[in-house]
Order: sequence, then structure tokens, then C-alpha cells
Amino acid sequence: MRHSVFTLTPCDSYPFYVQAIQYVPKESFDNGLTLIFLHAMNLHKETFEPMLRYLVKQPPEIRIRDVWCIENPNQGESAGLNEKILSTPQYRKHWTAAEYARAVQFFLSSSLHGVDFSRRTVVGIAHSGSAPSLLLLQDQASRISFRALVFLDPAILPSGKLSSRVMCDLFGNWAMSKRHTWNSRSTALEQLSSTAFKRWTPQGIKLFVDKALRLCADGSSVTLACSPMQEAAFYMSPQADLIERPFEIFTQLTAADELPIHLIVCLNDEYRGKTAEMKGTQIALIEPMAKGSVQIVEGGHMFPQTEPQLCAEAIIRVLQSLQMGVARL
Repeated sequence: MRHSVFTLTPCDSYPFYVQAIQYVPKESFDNGLTLIFLHAMNLHKETFEPMLRYLVKQPPEIRIRDVWCIENPNQGESAGLNEKILSTPQYRKHWTAAEYARAVQFFLSSSLHGVDFSRRTVVGIAHSGSAPSLLLLQDQASRISFRALVFLDPAILPSGKLSSRVMCDLFGNWAMSKRHTWNSRSTALEQLSSTAFKRWTPQGIKLFVDKALRLCADGSSVTLACSPMQEAAFYMSPQADLIERPFEIFTQLTAADELPIHLIVCLNDEYRGKTAEMKGTQIALIEPMAKGSVQIVEGGHMFPQTEPQLCAEAIIRVLQSLQMGVARL
């Protein structure tokens, strides 16, 4: 599996650098699927690599052309490219799901990288907090049409529910209080391996330390590329942006039952029942669909990082159904 990084520079239509990484399987099919991944908050575009190593070993009936992960402009290596604008009053304490959606739209619509995504069979795949962005993308006028949407334990929060605001407050407060600076990358790797990321694969933790942390001004200590203030701002953003409009789009899409929507979700997560109403609502809306499916998996909310093989196998089942024309799994 070879990979290449593409960088779009700011322009009049979008003020941020936007980076994406493309993975091309050893056996790539010109008429195959193009998978577009959006990563969770405070991660980076390389985070799916351990899972992709299993995904590209797909059975013969799965034909993949390539895989892309588009990076949120205030995270990963993109945060360094965008450091100047991110430090302005407009963005220092402000970030939204809509901003990530704009970045994805900017990348997919550009011709500067030499790929015409409008001529591809595109499947959108979003994990956790990137799910509202993938849904908001459906609002934007675009030449790009998705063949299907796949949600990995998504933060699609039911509108008007107290539990939705409780979840946002929980993650916002956690973002502001968690450790964000270490005296070296090796210290960060050791500490994260034994605490917050102890269930991740070693490769996944190493990628996080290498890609989601940036050097501080002293040249040796490191800090999170996505600042705690901006991560917290994402969760505390107006409900219309993070909750109401994404959930409205989700409800409309599931009711229309025209675009295949597939949910891969972990019910046995680490949040002690706080996500039960959210996940129950998602399942209730998708289960009646002829063109939708629900898969229950293990591994916690971060199962793409903790159980990469399990995650890949669940995605493969979705891709099999799409390429074989099966309505449901």
C-alpha cells in the first residue's frame, strides 16, 4: 500500500491549508470505490493506517481504487501549516463541524491535486465527531455525489435532548482539563501508552505521537497540535451547527431511504450509559431502511484505533453489500 500527501494552499474561497493523504492498494481498480475518511477530533489524517492494512486485504469481490483521509485544518500536521490564522481572534477559541465540512468540500471540489472526484464512485466514512461534518457536507452544492455514507460510532446527537447537551459539556470540559504538553515525544509515548491510549495498537499510539503533537517553541517539548481551547469550542459550539442541522439531515436521509447509510457502533462503550439515547436513536432511524444497516461491534468508542481488524471487517461487509447490490447486510 503506497501513500501520498496532497496539500492545497489557501485561496480566496478558503483561507486554510487543507491536507489529505491518499492510500493506493497494491491491487487498485480503476472502476473501484474511492473511500473518503474523516477522522475524529484531536486526531490526524494518518490515524486509520493500522485499520487500512487490514481493509486493503479485502476479498476478491471488493474493488477499491484508493482511500483518502482529509485532515481537519486545525489538527495533525495541518495545524502547523495553519498556525498563523488559527492564532487570530476569529479562530483562537472557535472551531466547528461546519469548518471541517468546508475543508472537505474545498478538497473534493479542487482540481489542483489532479483528481476529479465527480467521476469516482465515492463512499464517505466518518468516525465520532466528524460525523456532523459529513452530514453537513450533504447541504453544500457540490459536483460530488456519495454512493453511501458509513458512520463509525458517530456523534450524531438527537436534537432537543438533554443527553445531547450533557455529552457536549462532558467532552468540552474533558478537552480543557486533559494533559496537553510533554517534555519530549518519548515521554508522551510512554505516558499515553499506559493511560489514555493504553488500548490502542502500538502503531496507532506512535502515529498519534508523531502526527498529532507538535514541537513547542523550546524545540524539545511537545503539545497537542489541536489546542484544548479549539477542541472544547467544537463541542461547545452552537447547537444548530453541531446538533440540530446534522441531526435534521440524518433524519431526512434515513426517512428518504435513497442513499445507503450504514452504522457501525459500539454499545458497550466507556461512557457509562451517557451515549445510550444517542445510539438508540441512530439505530431506530436506520433499522427500518431498506438501504441501511446496523452493525454492533466491540472495542469502545475508539474501536478504529483499538480494534483495527474488527473495524476493517465491519467496513468490508458494508462494501460487499454495495458492490454486490445487496440492500441490507
